[in-house]
Amino acid sequence: MLSTIMGGVMASAGMTAAMAQDATADEDEVIVTGSRLNVNPNLTAANPVLTVDDSEISFRGTVNIEDLTNNLPQVFAGQAAEVSNGSSGTSTLNLRGLGAVRTLTLIDGRRLPYGSSQTTAVNLDLIPTNLVERVEILTGGASAVYGSDAIGGVANFILKRDFEGVELDAQYSFEQNSNGIDLYDDVLRAGGQPVPDSVTDGEQINLAATIGVNSADGRGNVTIHGSYQNREEIVQANRSFSACTLGASTGASSANGFGCVGSGNFRLFAGPGGLAFQQEDGTIIPYVGGPAQTFNFGASNFFQRPAERVTIFGKGHYEIFDGHELFADISYVNNFSDAQIAPSASFGFGAYQINCDNPLINGTPGLNLATDVYGCTAADIAAGNDVGGITASHRNVEGGSRNSRLENEALRMSFGLRGTLADSWDYELFTQFSRTNDESISTNDFVIANLQDAFFAVDDGNGNVVCRSGNPGCVPYNVFTRPGGQTGVTQAALDYIQGIGIVSGETEQLVFGGNAQTNLSDYGIASPWAPDTGVGLLVGAEWREDTLNATPDQISQIPGGGFTGVGGATLPVQGSVQVFELFGELEVPIVTGMAGIHELVFNGQYRYSDYDTDGNGVQNSFSTDAYGLQLRYAPVEELTFRGQFQRAVRAPGVIELFTGQNTNLPNLNQLPNGLFDPCAGPTPAASAAACANTGVTAAQYGSVPDVIAGQTQSLTGGNPLLNPEVSDTYTLGLVFTPTFVDGLNITVDYFDITVEDFINAGIPSQTVLDNCLATGDATFCSLITRDALGSLNSGQAGVGFQSTNINIAELSTSGFDVQVGYQFDLAGMGAENAGDFALQYAGTFTEEFNFVPFPGDAGTDCAGFFGNACDVANTPVVPSYRHRAIFTWNTPVDGLQVNTTWRHYSGVDNIGANPAPVDTDLPAQDYVDLAASYEFMEGITGRVGVNNLFLEQPPVSISAGPPLGNGNTFPTIYDTGRFIFFGLNTKF
Repeated sequence: MLSTIMGGVMASAGMTAAMAQDATADEDEVIVTGSRLNVNPNLTAANPVLTVDDSEISFRGTVNIEDLTNNLPQVFAGQAAEVSNGSSGTSTLNLRGLGAVRTLTLIDGRRLPYGSSQTTAVNLDLIPTNLVERVEILTGGASAVYGSDAIGGVANFILKRDFEGVELDAQYSFEQNSNGIDLYDDVLRAGGQPVPDSVTDGEQINLAATIGVNSADGRGNVTIHGSYQNREEIVQANRSFSACTLGASTGASSANGFGCVGSGNFRLFAGPGGLAFQQEDGTIIPYVGGPAQTFNFGASNFFQRPAERVTIFGKGHYEIFDGHELFADISYVNNFSDAQIAPSASFGFGAYQINCDNPLINGTPGLNLATDVYGCTAADIAAGNDVGGITASHRNVEGGSRNSRLENEALRMSFGLRGTLADSWDYELFTQFSRTNDESISTNDFVIANLQDAFFAVDDGNGNVVCRSGNPGCVPYNVFTRPGGQTGVTQAALDYIQGIGIVSGETEQLVFGGNAQTNLSDYGIASPWAPDTGVGLLVGAEWREDTLNATPDQISQIPGGGFTGVGGATLPVQGSVQVFELFGELEVPIVTGMAGIHELVFNGQYRYSDYDTDGNGVQNSFSTDAYGLQLRYAPVEELTFRGQFQRAVRAPGVIELFTGQNTNLPNLNQLPNGLFDPCAGPTPAASAAACANTGVTAAQYGSVPDVIAGQTQSLTGGNPLLNPEVSDTYTLGLVFTPTFVDGLNITVDYFDITVEDFINAGIPSQTVLDNCLATGDATFCSLITRDALGSLNSGQAGVGFQSTNINIAELSTSGFDVQVGYQFDLAGMGAENAGDFALQYAGTFTEEFNFVPFPGDAGTDCAGFFGNACDVANTPVVPSYRHRAIFTWNTPVDGLQVNTTWRHYSGVDNIGANPAPVDTDLPAQDYVDLAASYEFMEGITGRVGVNNLFLEQPPVSISAGPPLGNGNTFPTIYDTGRFIFFGLNTKF
């Protein structure tokens, strides 16, 4: 649960004075978040810290640590088990919504490495959940103390120390959803889609064992921990609200303003003759869109990826002689998961060629594909001429869903020596090595070159249709006819055009560091108004190198993309970032124990960092300065005022620096209507010309431009000359622990964070298009490159929006954190023999979340909004208010505890320019979680719980897109069912 002082009354770590003293006495060590100093553990903290202890991990049934942290009001969702389309196979933490790469994650105060070769954000899978003693969340900058990345804040996972005995833990859990939501069930029936019944799914089994032994002389301890997790999938077809891909629709196949609109990439043909659709019996008719002519791509997507994870963690320490201790941590994690999304397709509007004498396109019932759609003349057919710029988009329903097998293996080792020299200097020296190996194997996608080969088909003279090329294994991909109303696609054709893409990578981190601290009062240095309180000084140095190497296979690296469903080439990335740092901290109690000034304390930190980067044959160097200033004033013991300023930095990572220029096209199956719009050109004249070139009217494509529909491609890439990001954080707050209300404590803190030189992939595509259309300014229009037919999404190299990573944007957020803790004996309230009760509340009011994409732009304040320009730093939804309140009842039955948690998310509005009437907002959500634990025998405790007890169904948005939006909602934010768990813990 939250510590009783709600993260801020004592010792930065959120401990009470007694806890801090006990820690000092029992372990001769105090781990605090936000400071490396431990000279004065009883002084109140200047930094607002939220603390969660291991009891909450237990009573929430937490297996994946991100499921715990994502419920904290200061934390926004990141990569998690609920992400499938766009998954990196990792789990991340996103403080203040500034992005997971701007959150520094620590174990026992030491940083963790890159999560994988696909993301530099830390992978939370490295955290051994059952070994966590507490989690401390410090929001706002802390780079002066810990170094780069602590812009959003720090999450410090503090592990159990001196564990002795044996602990076995087993848990079984699953999700349940009764479905039966009339609104969406009506839509499914109208669209001819299956309606799910009540279902249980997503089963998980977690087994863990921890063994700890203290040495006979009491000078050391060794603890070994192992765990195994097996998690089953949750498919979107199993939920009423996600069983089809919703869109605004009022046609015959729709209901309640919705329809199973899905994707237009389904039996869709296009050319100079316009758009056409193939009916079940093979008849070609004009394409008009709507549920009857689109593909329901949502049903097969995963809401929860299946996974299997093994964790081994060992830690130990031994006092080799008085006051000097060796310590070591060694961990290994292997995590496998599968990301499944809808079947691929022969994606690419106007991206293919076909021969006019292809017998499969001549004589089709209804519209003749050859002449009416593809524009072949009689002469073209006779001569067997090829025509280009055609579309033949068919979903690979015959081959099945696309899958990405994601495996991540991590090894981390830390060794060191700490102790005391000359009776006054505490020191620590350590080295740390980490390595991750990851591999992504993608299956059931189409190889573009083979697909094009299979589109060129001729009659062999014997009435057989064969590939014109005669290439070995080539079989025509017949999506043009449906003999007998059945598919014309054969397994032999799929064997030729389907391929496997493999991306493997490795990251390494090597750290050498040390620090020493002392109490300067031992040298006669102290304030005359606080002579009995030590002046703390710490100095230290650290050297760190992060390297990353990602190697896609050759087909994945083909310019413009080797696969239809990937959206561009996946290019190799290789490089390193080295840094040498000097840092220091100072804590000066100015006044203590005087009338009207119970405590007045100043803290300061400074860190100098010198960086060298190397990759793709380009080297660069830069340096940064990070610093922090804090002041806290307590007129009386019960009331403390605190404030701080932090200058924090984030050095660019290897991926941002050295990723090659690339064509990235989103997975088109995830788009709301599946339509392309080449009619939205960089200028009005270009728009008209683009429509004229295709022979398609704007009405046929819809009025939504390519970018708003999310269907354009961007030419993105790294920039080896990036500068560090810089942020300024201000906090101002108070801590109130009134003696007249025993057990009550309150903290209120205002925060203001501004990130300048924010690294972004150039100017956002929508902003480029809007400004180009409005002004014709070459600054924007020059960033748009269309193909010969006016399309932005053909997949051709060089076509799309030009952008590279650049320090051009700004992101700022501000608001209030409020924390309340109240613990009391119910007997004191007249309820004899009723046990005791605790209330623990943490809430965040976000007043501003403003993103400025480039200098001179007014920016967009996204506090209380979602959608469009508000999907910043992978933070798609920004509620203005969130809270989590925990009610704990220690019952009069010995060993029985009951916990109730109330989670609240305020409603958010769709900031989209023209949101559909059915998609104007995401209403407020309230979740109630109930859990109980009972020690029915000494050392044996059972637990049971239900999260989302009353089955609040998630809010629905037709614009919820990947990576954090799936199934018409945002499953990393909102619950998609009840989570029910049973656990048993044995200690001996």
